[in-house]
This record gives sequence, C-alpha cells and structure tokens, in this order.
Amino acid sequence: MAATVWTLVRAQLALLVRTPLALLAVLALPFAVLFALMLFIGFSFPTLEFGAMPGVRVIDRLLPEMAGTVAAAAGILVLTLHLSEMRDTRLLGRLRRSPMRDGAYMTAQAIVAVVLVAASTAVFMAVTFIVYGPPRTWHPLSLAAALLAVTYCSVSAGLLLGGMRMPRAGAKIAAPLCFGLLFLCSGVGVPREGWEGVAPWFYQVTTVNPLAQLNDFVFGAYIGRLSETWPAVAGLVAAAVVVNLVTRRVFDWEGTR
Repeated sequence: MAATVWTLVRAQLALLVRTPLALLAVLALPFAVLFALMLFIGFSFPTLEFGAMPGVRVIDRLLPEMAGTVAAAAGILVLTLHLSEMRDTRLLGRLRRSPMRDGAYMTAQAIVAVVLVAASTAVFMAVTFIVYGPPRTWHPLSLAAALLAVTYCSVSAGLLLGGMRMPRAGAKIAAPLCFGLLFLCSGVGVPREGWEGVAPWFYQVTTVNPLAQLNDFVFGAYIGRLSETWPAVAGLVAAAVVVNLVTRRVFDWEGTR
C-alpha cells in the first residue's frame, strides 16, 4: 500500500503544479494578502506591534494566519475542484477499477495537501524572515502540529465536497464560495483583533467562524501558547473524523453524465 500511496502522491503533485488555481491558492495567496494589506493600510503595517501583545508584530500574527488559510484552501478549494475534475474525466472510475484501495487514494490526497501547505508556509516564512526578521520567540514544532490539525479538517471537508455527486460546474461554484465565505468572515487576512475597535459587529462574526478559530489556534502554537479556541478546534477535529466516516459511504467514484 505504501508504494501505491507514494505513486499517487507523485502523480497528484505533478498534476497540481501545472494547475494555475492550485498555485494561486497555495503559493501566491499569502503574498497577495500581505501586499494588499500594505497597499491599503501602509507599508509599515507588518512591523507594528499589537497593543495587547507587546513584542508581537503584525507580521508575526499574519504569518500563522496565512498558513492556516492556505491549509484550508488546500483542502476545501484545491482538493474539491481536483476531485470533481478527476471524476468528470472518468479518471476516478479508472482508479477505482485498479487494485488500489480506497484508503490509499484518500491517504495520498491528505499527504499532497500536507506537502502543499508545508511548501507554502516555508516559502512565506523564509521571505518574511528575510525582510522583517524572525519573531522574538517561535515554536516550529507546535506550528507544524497545529497546521496538521487544520489540514486534516480541510482535507476531510474537501473529500466530502469533492466526493459527492456534484458536477464539475457545481463544484466550481460551491468550493470557491465555501472557502471565500470562510476567508472573508475570518477577517479578510487582517488579524481579527484589529476589527474589534473598527467594526465590532464584524469582530463578533469572526469569533464564530471556524477558520478564525483554527487560525487563532495556529497563531497560539506559533508563539508557544495554548489558544483559548482549543475546545472549538477539538470539536472541529472530532467533526472531521465523523465526516471521514460519512465520506467513505457517499464517495462517488464513477460520477454521472
């Protein structure tokens, strides 16, 4: 099974690196958000410190937030659209009739998402560290563990959305809409604490947004503290386990015409 999974991972990565949407959603998104914030708020914005968090710069908050957002995009957006494309071209049906097990394919998709998130985070981190310097303290192992939790949740959602009997045209609407709403209602890339004084109603929206809860958890892991959102994150991970069980029953390999 390990050889099959590795073969699938290499094949999926080869396909995705040729897909403009995947590259935009995973590699370009963090830089696009940072550049947009600098244009609208100011080029000194990333170096400012939070009033409630002495020693923590905006870029120190933005980096893990963008890492969590990319993890969500890798599963909800990229994986959903990829699965719908594979089904529409009947490639999923061909794989299903091969000796490959269902679990091997789903495991390969999860590994591909982890690789994409790791590559995006490493590139964004390298650039921001070179430009702004590293934070005073940061915990890479805790960050990696938190990102694995976010990626697991998003891949579970992507497998469910992409595994349903949804035509490719429907997936092209559902996946971007789902991710777009999560991203916009999590703070639009701005650290959500910044909305508390500017738009309190919007800040309240971010407090119930799943992506915002996950991103807070990632930020806490990055600076070495346990986020207050950990119960919500634990609930999301538990929900992802249930979603995986449901996906195994409703996953549509052949598709309909």
